[in-house]
Amino acid sequence: MKTVLLLFSLALFGNEITYSRQVGNIKSSSEGFESQYKTLVKKHDLITLGIAVIKNGKVIWTGYFGEESPGEPASENTLFDVASITKTVSTEAFLKLVDQNKISLTESMSNYWIDPDLEESSKLNELTLYHTLTHTAGFRNWRFFDNDNTLKFINDPGTIYGYSGEGFEYGVRYVESKLDTKFDELVQNLVFNPLNISKASISVQKDLFSSIARPIDENGKFYGFYCRPNGWCRGEGEYSAAGDLVISVEDYAKFMISVMNGSGYSIELIEKRNQVHTETNLVDCKLLKNTPCPEKQGYGLGWRVLDYKNNKLITHGGSDWSEIALAYFYLASKDGVVIFINAPAQRGLNAMPEAIEIIEPNSPMAVHYRMRLGRN
Repeated sequence: MKTVLLLFSLALFGNEITYSRQVGNIKSSSEGFESQYKTLVKKHDLITLGIAVIKNGKVIWTGYFGEESPGEPASENTLFDVASITKTVSTEAFLKLVDQNKISLTESMSNYWIDPDLEESSKLNELTLYHTLTHTAGFRNWRFFDNDNTLKFINDPGTIYGYSGEGFEYGVRYVESKLDTKFDELVQNLVFNPLNISKASISVQKDLFSSIARPIDENGKFYGFYCRPNGWCRGEGEYSAAGDLVISVEDYAKFMISVMNGSGYSIELIEKRNQVHTETNLVDCKLLKNTPCPEKQGYGLGWRVLDYKNNKLITHGGSDWSEIALAYFYLASKDGVVIFINAPAQRGLNAMPEAIEIIEPNSPMAVHYRMRLGRN
């Protein structure tokens, strides 16, 4: 009898360990979220916070905290600047065009576009849209990181991972030259219109300014929308496929659900998108206490991927001087999270892991942000 009880206890204990080591335990109840996020906003002095929780492909809870602008509370209509999360929307436009055979992942982009800085480069013919989407174009993140402010190859295309906004912009110039259409219009027609998203844009639209969460620096100074503290501002109609998206939490959740469901292109392309093509560490497995280590991690097509044996976490983040944003979902369950923070960068980064853990206490993405805090 004692042996039977012991085996039964071990079986239960083993199941508890197995369960606790599973990935993708986003809470199914929102009880306590409201008070916890109010406390978080106060603790880290966040200006604006927007959250969406998705279970089984449906939004089960949204929360809005802080102010959209002085005296104006944040709401479901608040638009957030989400920085590099813009790349996910641009990726969907690219992949839909590939599926329609209007562009190609593998043809040389030099057939249609050559940046003036690279006219003499022998590596031009190697550069493809696949390199853009897997961050192996061989460019720095931005050309202005070099003292001479010119675009140059620092690696051969396709050889080494190197996160690059310039790579995305190069892909845009290729598409625009080949199709003779502005990329922001393609995004609107291919991505936003099919989802009935009317108040989102990757280009500067002054009619949206009144709804954008107001960015400020550590001293509370506002420099203008689409502006930086050094005085540089984007003009009306300008756009970036790498970092200019403004969108509401609920509209981004709607977009991400369409990505989960594989809307808009072939199963073959969906599988390529969700496959790790370029390996790079998103999480340090030594720091994962209650979730397993992914078998592979890195970039798929335009999205970061943590590949587990029976599940995948698909994600992207964005950050700049006045915002930090995160979106991720689990492929098997179609559960996901959207967290948009408008605050000076360090405050937002300090808050992000705690914001994640309220919804998913053992999330590998919380570990990712704690790693970033450690680097800082």
